Amino acid sequence: MKKLFILFFIITTLTFSIPNFENLGWGFTVDAIKGYYPKLEEVFTTGQGVKKYEFYPKEGKFAKIIFYLFDNNLYKIVTEFDQSKVTSDDVSDIFNEYKEEWGTPERYKIDEEYTDYSVKGNEHTWINGTTYISFIGKDFFDKNMKMTDSKLLVEYGLIDPKKNDSPTSLNRLILDKK
Repeated sequence: MKKLFILFFIITTLTFSIPNFENLGWGFTVDAIKGYYPKLEEVFTTGQGVKKYEFYPKEGKFAKIIFYLFDNNLYKIVTEFDQSKVTSDDVSDIFNEYKEEWGTPERYKIDEEYTDYSVKGNEHTWINGTTYISFIGKDFFDKNMKMTDSKLLVEYGLIDPKKNDSPTSLNRLILDKK
């Protein structure tokens, strides 16, 4: 019985653990996440059934980590790098580490126009088991095309299991991607 329990634990951990967040798993509740990130702050979101929590690490390369839960089940994590701690060389190194670990990603161009600003950048996405990992660089420009902000994000999300076998593009696999 003990061997069966250990086997179940190993399979569950390998199947549902989240890259770079191995202590967490898809479907964790906010209380389970607080066991690892006790100072979560709930923030406003307009999504039906979606709750968003932010964590601000005191050390490391992240400015914040955002956890998204639907019906109190974790389905997405977004990490925002701290611009004061991460240089362009660091970005290149991080990207190369991800590429070495997960292979060549699919690449998407970001080019969004809004009334008062625009967003340009790139997104590189890998699939790892039940998880997609998107390395996202976004630059924000005002109406005069002057850059006002820049963000480097890594988004981890649960792949919709009903679409996992679909041969279509990655974005159709992703549960609530955008």
